[in-house]
Amino acid sequence: MRKTVLFLFIVLWAAPGARAFFPFSFGKEEVKTDYSQTVWDRIMLDQSISDMRRGMGEMSMARYKDASNSFAKAIIKNAQDPLPHLLYGASLYWSGKVDDAMSEYREALRLDPRNAMGYQLLGIAWGWKGDIAQAQENFETASRLDPNKADTHMNLGSTYAAQKKFDKALDEYRRAVELAPREPLYHYQLGTLYDFMGRDDQAEEAYKKALKFFYQYEDAQLALAALYEKRENYKDALKYYKKAVKTKPGDYVARLRYAYLLMRMGEQNKAREVLEEAFSIVQFKADGLALNAVYRASGRGGETFRKQIEKFKDNLLKVPASKDVNVEVSLDFNPLSQPQPPSESDSRFAEAYASLRAPSPLTAGAEAASPMSFKRSFVLNASSVQEREAQVEELVAELERAVNIGADKYDVNMTLQGRTMDYASPSALTQNRTAPPKAVYDPRIVGNDMGLWVMGKTWVRYVDEIGMDLDEQVAQTPTPLYLSLQGLAGLLAGNASAAAQSFERARDKAPSDPLPLLGLGTASVMADDDAAAVSYYKEALAKDPGNKTAKRNIGVLEQE
Repeated sequence: MRKTVLFLFIVLWAAPGARAFFPFSFGKEEVKTDYSQTVWDRIMLDQSISDMRRGMGEMSMARYKDASNSFAKAIIKNAQDPLPHLLYGASLYWSGKVDDAMSEYREALRLDPRNAMGYQLLGIAWGWKGDIAQAQENFETASRLDPNKADTHMNLGSTYAAQKKFDKALDEYRRAVELAPREPLYHYQLGTLYDFMGRDDQAEEAYKKALKFFYQYEDAQLALAALYEKRENYKDALKYYKKAVKTKPGDYVARLRYAYLLMRMGEQNKAREVLEEAFSIVQFKADGLALNAVYRASGRGGETFRKQIEKFKDNLLKVPASKDVNVEVSLDFNPLSQPQPPSESDSRFAEAYASLRAPSPLTAGAEAASPMSFKRSFVLNASSVQEREAQVEELVAELERAVNIGADKYDVNMTLQGRTMDYASPSALTQNRTAPPKAVYDPRIVGNDMGLWVMGKTWVRYVDEIGMDLDEQVAQTPTPLYLSLQGLAGLLAGNASAAAQSFERARDKAPSDPLPLLGLGTASVMADDDAAAVSYYKEALAKDPGNKTAKRNIGVLEQE
């Protein structure tokens, strides 16, 4: 089986998809001042502490704009303490203002040059900017100043992994596990590194430890299943795919892999049962999750990315401005085998890129390119319509800068997600809508079991692996069920038109089979054609009157 490896730059303390967790704790005795204490000074100090505590509460509720205001007040009342600067910077970072956040971190370090947390946060910000070398340097400094922080070791290890310094990455990951032996996330991340290094026995042990400390950790269940499949231990692979699907029924990536393995084992009926649920759509709820669009594009910057970013921008603007929106971005940079001269479209990003970060080997062209990968999460706070438009424009500018990092040396892959803070009802906006849709397809509710978006782009790897295998399988044996699996892989990759082509071929080969019709209906939902979707679902129901997915999907689309 082919394998695509994507290493993530993990930001452990600011995990997306969850209420923020911050590695700060403070009491009055921890706040330092440089001035002589007077009664008025003490009053200001107490008020600063109160402002910081209020800001921390606002951060925990993802009210980052309010938190920024609280921390700014704390700075005014106690400007010589580094802590309010760090907190203010964290709130700015989560609001998408990375450069402003870095300024606050640097001010904190000016006040306290040995502040390990300042270097940790600065490293995270450099990671967003795509400068792994700068991120590594800051994490190394943070680790020297405070060698017993597990998350610093995990972040430092991730920078090594991104540069293929696997032995050094392994040392850091192991140290993180030693410092926090009951943290399932660290065991999971250690397992992914062992997995990539071909150390299957140790990867298996690490994944099992993650499950020992959190038995419903679906990411670990899925990873363990994929590992067993790679080792041709199909019995255990099926066992853990089944567990993953049971733990998270809405993980259609797990369903794709589970159904494909069942097919290969000759269990076609079970494969159909697992596969059918993956075509379910859900009702759009304006008071629930308003956006979960994922776009993928590979290339050297330019037009492809502009189109993807514009689509994402349009969808973000459809979310009511009164809602907070959590935005997640992942970027991969893989060296081109033969670097090409910049295209005209690449050069249009030059000015934005120049303002993104200081010159580095990437811009100077003096050193060979190395693979990089990172992710970023921040929040568009609830605001007025005009303020939301300004927020989105700022986001788009950041995305254009980030895409241009690779310029003419890298092949870039980008994924984008946007979610409101209400995760109760999974839904998604689709493209080219002038009004909210009745129904949406949300195939990537994966991970998040621990309130952490640690899955990152792992779903991309799992879909790509199966997608490539299915392309080969279909070329050799284009059976209707294999074609339907290929269609689902297309849906999961965000390519509704390619998916529809696979389902059309499957329908032509098996006119009485309802499964390709379910796929065509869901591809139509993704393409914003609800009328066609209803027609396909009703045709599927006519062929199988007891089909629950068809009934449910029709009900969603024909709601009043």
